[in-house]
Amino acid sequence: MFIAAQFTQAMIVVGMALFLITLLIGIEVGIDLILVGSILIVSGFIGLWTDSYVVALVLASILSVFYVVYGRSLVKQKLVVRTQSTNIDKLIGQVAIVKKAVPAGGYGMVKLDDEEWRATSAQDLSVGTKVTVIALKGVTLEVEKK
Repeated sequence: MFIAAQFTQAMIVVGMALFLITLLIGIEVGIDLILVGSILIVSGFIGLWTDSYVVALVLASILSVFYVVYGRSLVKQKLVVRTQSTNIDKLIGQVAIVKKAVPAGGYGMVKLDDEEWRATSAQDLSVGTKVTVIALKGVTLEVEKK
């Protein structure tokens, strides 16, 4: 059947397109696209082999439902995404001393360990005040009175 061949070939092409899209967006985000693309490619080839678009469509449907219900959670468990703190993240929670007054919503300077940092705060902070680092935005520490 000519229609069956076109339909199953289209399934294969769409499956391959999903693989290419995954290359563009990254495997962590696109793992679903890889698996759905694989389902379409396998179903398309089986449809070509049997010369039946109905077989291809039914197989793709069954495999897709199986993947959504069971396989997706299994794949997500196997994908380990690690977030690793950098040295700069260790600054949060540290205590610093104001070296140049920090006006509310403005900028000043604080000394943290042996380094001076640009700082901002929601409240006025005078020189000598002990502050805690609550966030880091670029090279500016966001601090609050201890």
